[in-house]
Amino acid sequence: MPINILMPALSPTMEKGNLAKWLKKEGDKVKSGDVIAEIETDKATMEVEAVDEGTIAKILVPEGTQDVAVNDVIAVMAGDGEDVKAAAGAGAAPAAKPAQAPAPKPAAAPTAAPASKPAAPAPPQAAPAPAPQAAAKTNGHARIFSSPLARRLARDAGIDLGRINGTGPHGRIIARDVEEAKSGKA
Repeated sequence: MPINILMPALSPTMEKGNLAKWLKKEGDKVKSGDVIAEIETDKATMEVEAVDEGTIAKILVPEGTQDVAVNDVIAVMAGDGEDVKAAAGAGAAPAAKPAQAPAPKPAAAPTAAPASKPAAPAPPQAAPAPAPQAAAKTNGHARIFSSPLARRLARDAGIDLGRINGTGPHGRIIARDVEEAKSGKA
């Protein structure tokens, strides 16, 4: 019988988290205690360990997915001696949406508008986010390494993390870097 891997609650108050990175791929064998993924909350990044032994049959929530609810199925694992393809097909549908939202469709223009009503203005289109400028800060997947607190501070201050040079371990952007960028910005 397939084993559902659920989004763990890393604290008693945690309701949702971000699936930052998968450390195992579909088809990889895992033993109890193996680290299979990294989960980010607003305060920390934690590793998720496998509870059972088996083979990762299907990953339902891709890495980079934001706001995955606690106890949502994030992957399906086939137990020892179980058919991996059958377990992958029996997996639950994901409840989380990927971090990247599809581009909004432009509103269709009305063919004939009544003369008494003026046409409503089209909703403003969001400008695409600028690409990070320093490729050395990413892992090849356009991810900027930063602490959750630094991301929140930068978002609140309207600062692009791609413009900040990290001083943390391995060039990671930390809260102090964002504070310095804010003071230099003012």
